Order: sequence, then C-alpha cells, then structure tokens
Amino acid sequence: MTAFADAGYRADEYRAAVDGAAVFASPAGRLRLVGVDARDLLNRLSTNLIDPDAAPGSVDVTVLTSDRGRIVDLVYVAHCGDCQLLLTSPGQQAAVIEFLDKYTIMEDLEVEDVSGALAMFTVTGPAAGDVLRRALPVVDDLTVPGICTISGGDDAVPIRLIVPPAHPDGDGAEFYLLADGDDAATTVAALESAGAVRISDATAEALRIARRRPRYGAEMSDTYNPLEAGLIGAIDFHKGCYIGQEVIARLDTYEKVQKYLVALRFQIDGGSDDGGSDGPDGLAGAQLVDGAGKAMGLVTSVARLPGADGDGIVGLGYVRTVAAEIGNVLDVSVRDGNGVGIKAEIAARPQLFGGEKPPLGE
Repeated sequence: MTAFADAGYRADEYRAAVDGAAVFASPAGRLRLVGVDARDLLNRLSTNLIDPDAAPGSVDVTVLTSDRGRIVDLVYVAHCGDCQLLLTSPGQQAAVIEFLDKYTIMEDLEVEDVSGALAMFTVTGPAAGDVLRRALPVVDDLTVPGICTISGGDDAVPIRLIVPPAHPDGDGAEFYLLADGDDAATTVAALESAGAVRISDATAEALRIARRRPRYGAEMSDTYNPLEAGLIGAIDFHKGCYIGQEVIARLDTYEKVQKYLVALRFQIDGGSDDGGSDGPDGLAGAQLVDGAGKAMGLVTSVARLPGADGDGIVGLGYVRTVAAEIGNVLDVSVRDGNGVGIKAEIAARPQLFGGEKPPLGE
C-alpha cells in the first residue's frame, strides 16, 4: 500500500485544496460487514435511519452511541449489495467491532477489518468532480450519495467510488476512492495526472479544522454526545429506539445540551491573528474564559491557515451553551501563562450534516 510521507503543513498544498482539487490517503477505518441482518442491526443500534430494504449503492451516515448517549463513533454505511462497507474514524475499528459484538446476539453478522488490505483516498475541493471525470470513467452525477464500482481502464482493476452525504457548508465536494492496496499507487497517479495535488497529513488536518469537521479523539469521544458535537443532522428523531436514544431525545426535547462545538478565530491584542509566539501548538488544549475569568470552554483543535493578509489561526472547541453565541469573544487561558492577550471569537456553531431532519415525507 502506498503511504503518503507527512512533510508537514504547506500553504501551497492548502490553497490547492481550497481552490482546485487535492488527494490524500484517508486514515479512516474500513470494516466489511457480511450477513442478512447487517443493515437491520445497524438501524437498531445507531442514531440515523439505515433502511434494511435500501437498494445496493446507498450511503448513509449515522452515529453509534453508548447507553449514556455518548459518541462511540461517527460512521458511514455503504451498501455494496453482498456486504456493507463501514467507514469508521481513524483507529476506531476495534471499538466499533466491540460495540457491534456486544449487541449481536442471534443476528447473522460477520465483521472483518479490511483497513490493511483496502486502500482509501479522499479527493476534495471545488474541482474534485472534474478531476474524477478526467481520471476515471465515473458516472456524470456526483451529487447524489452512493457507492459504485468503476474501472480505471482495460488493464486496471475495479475500484470503488463513494459519494458521501454532502456537508451543507459549501466548502467543496468530497469523494472517497477505495482500491486493493497493490493498486493504490496507480490510482493516485491517475488523479495527479488529472490535476489533483497530493497533500500531506498535516495539510489535510488543517483543511479539516478550517472546514469545521470534528475528529474522533479531539471533538468526538465518549465525553461528548452527538447534539453537542453538531451531529443532529445524523440523528433521526422519528425512527424507533436505538442505543442511547432515550438520553439523546431527552436532551433535545428539554433543551438540556450543556455545551456546543464551535469554530474559533484567534486574535491577540492589536488585532493580529497570527497566534503570537504560542502558535497553533500552544493554543490546543487551552481553556476559554469570560471577562470575569470564569471557565466557559476548551480549545480542541487549532490550525494556521494562509490568507490574503497573512497567516491566521483558526480552531475548534467546546463552549458552554450560555456563551456559545456567534460573535462572542472569550479570553484564552494557556497553562503556562503565555496566552495573556489572546482572544477567541466564536465564528460559527457547525452542524456537519445540517439541522434536525424533518419527519419522513415532509
């Protein structure tokens, strides 16, 4: 399998992803679920509607939660016909397998971790669709979520193209390509020849933060519930019960969510937004406080981004509901005291898949 060397964050790579098309090796876990009960079980265990009778080719996004309503993982379910391909957060394969095993009793289900055998790449950016059409004979409509098998030519083995549910933030299309490990290099070469720029892991991470997308281990974990993490669009409040359903429904009905994921824009005294000497590394993990010094939240992820007027520092974090208004400015409290004078403005309250889903048929 081809591995991308992480040469560190590069502004030119970032601009290529924002203005054109980029490709990078995805660290997502890949699980193969086989058995007639796979989709029905996922529907009964997770937050979103996973139709057991859906036609092959469908792709759904859903959240696995604990009995306390906390996030086990955010997963994509691709219906491949004879199996389900489950995309997990990086490193969460074992946790997801354990979760499924715990609640599989008499169901017909086998789970195999194919992450090592199946390479996965993300193609992203406003020109990503055009790059795919030039590199591979894909279908014309790349706007509808789904999975299909395509071929890169007469001598190429088939690869799978996944069009995930769209993020309503309008920051460029995103597609996933999966191929046997031995054919990964050929796949990437074709994408690069068609105009995609290969970017490092560090640049991909900066892009994630700029696009306000939560990552497991930072903005998603068993510390947070899906409502706090802005994942309400991956919850179906009109379906039947699932693990954690009662807790999540009660939080939503009685408006008891204590904190929200927010996008942050950092500034230091004098109007600069370069993050000062601390930079991104010094701000990650910092506490957010109000003017009276009362704790209001926590910075979870930070990135330095290129801009027309110089580099800027943005991030993600959690802020208590009472203070989580867009435009609100909080002080940054870094443990060693070097954060004096640094402020964080709440730029947005991200909802990765949009707001609450209406009842079926509306």
